[in-house]
Amino acid sequence: MALVDRLPHWRRFRWRGVVFGVVAVVGFVGFAAGVGVSERAGVPEAGLLAQLYYALGLFLFGGLDLGTPIGGPAWARVLLWAAYFAAPLVTASAVVEAVMRLVQPEALRIGRAGGHVVVAGCGRLAELYLERLRAHDARVRVVVVVDPAREADADALRETFGVHTYVGDVTALPVLARLGLPRARRVVLLTEDDFTNLDAAAKILEHDRTLGERLIVHVSDLAFMRTMAPTALAHACRVFNGHEIAATHLVQTQILDHFRRTEPADTVVLAGFGRFGQTVLAQLQARAAGAFARVVIVDLEASREAGVFARQVGFTGGYDREVLDGDMLDPQVWARIEATVEAGSVEPVIVVGSGVDRANLRVAMAFGRRFDDALVLARSERRWAFADAFSAEAGVHTLSVAELVARSMPEAWFGGGDAVATTDEAGALPKPELRTGEA
Repeated sequence: MALVDRLPHWRRFRWRGVVFGVVAVVGFVGFAAGVGVSERAGVPEAGLLAQLYYALGLFLFGGLDLGTPIGGPAWARVLLWAAYFAAPLVTASAVVEAVMRLVQPEALRIGRAGGHVVVAGCGRLAELYLERLRAHDARVRVVVVVDPAREADADALRETFGVHTYVGDVTALPVLARLGLPRARRVVLLTEDDFTNLDAAAKILEHDRTLGERLIVHVSDLAFMRTMAPTALAHACRVFNGHEIAATHLVQTQILDHFRRTEPADTVVLAGFGRFGQTVLAQLQARAAGAFARVVIVDLEASREAGVFARQVGFTGGYDREVLDGDMLDPQVWARIEATVEAGSVEPVIVVGSGVDRANLRVAMAFGRRFDDALVLARSERRWAFADAFSAEAGVHTLSVAELVARSMPEAWFGGGDAVATTDEAGALPKPELRTGEA
C-alpha cells in the first residue's frame, strides 16, 4: 500500500535522474572530445575517470573552478557550454523542491489536487478505518491529521498505511483551510475527543454546507449523541456512535439468528450495562420484540444505569426484567443469575460487556461451560490471540468492539459515492465472519 502511494514521488525522482544522467553525459562527452578549460590545464589529456569527475563537478560548482570551455571541436564546446548551464539548474531545482517540502507539507499539495480522503485522528478506530479503506481502495490519496500531542504516531501511520500526515489541530481554521476539503472525496473525524470532532464538523459546515454529504463524525458518548440528535449539525452530516453501530450489527447478524433457531422465548443476560450493554438492549427492543422473555441486567451500579436507560431510551413491555447490583464475579450474584437462567430458558443469550477484558473473558468462559446451548458473547477492547484459543474451548464468541465497528461501517464510507448512510443501512450490511473464538 505504501509503495502504491509513493509512486508519484518515484516518478519525479526518475524524471530528475534521467535529466541528471543526460547532462552528465553531455559534459563528459565535451571533455572527452578534447575541450579544455581556461582555469585548469590538462583536462583533455586526463583519463576518462578524471573527465567524468569534472563533469559531475559541474552540478555542484558549475564551471566556476574550471573556467570557460576552450579548444577542441566546436560542437564539443557547444555541448560543454550546455552542460555548464544545465547542471546548476538541475541542482537548484532539487534544492528548491526540498525547501518547498519543508515549507509546504506533501499533505497540503495532495489537498490542492483533490479526490483525497481526510481522516482526523490516529487512535484504534482511525487505524481500523484506514485498514478497511486501503482494502477497498489501495490507491486513494489519504491525508491524516494528527494532533501535535501525538506527533510520534505520524511515522507509524505513513509506514503502515501509505498515507500523508499533517500535524495540527483539526479544529483550527488555518489547518482546515489547508486540507483542500471542498475537493475531498470524504472527511472522516475519528479523534478520541467528541468535542474536537463536533467542533471541527461545525466549522467545516459553516464554511461549506455542501460538505455535509461527505462528512462523517464519530461521537463516543452515546448519551450525548442522543441529546444532540435533533440538532441541525446532526442532520447536516453523518454522526455515529461506535457502540451503537456495533450493537446494531451484532444483534442483526448474531443474536437474531439465535432467537430464530431456539424455542421458547429466550432469556438474555447483560453482564455489564454500560454504553455497549445499553445499546444492545435498545437494539433488542427495537428489532427482536417478542423473541425474548426475560432480561437480567448485572452491573456494579445496575440500578443507576437502568435508570439512565429508562430516561434516555425507555424500557418496553413484553418481557420481564431483573436488575442485579453487584460484581458479576461475586458468587452470590452468580447464583442468582444461574437460578434465573435455569428457570427461564435452556438456551440463553449472554452478553458479557464490562470495561475489563480479563473479567469479561473469565465470566464468559464460565458461562460457556455452565450452559452448553447458550450463545455467549464476550466483549474486548482489542483482539487477544490467546483469548481466541481459550474461548474456543469453552464455546464462547469473543468480539472486539472496535473491529466490529470497522466491519459494520457502510460500504458508502469507503467508496467514491455518497458517504451518508442511515443506522438501518449500517445494520443491514452482509454478515461478518464471527466464528467461535474469533475477535
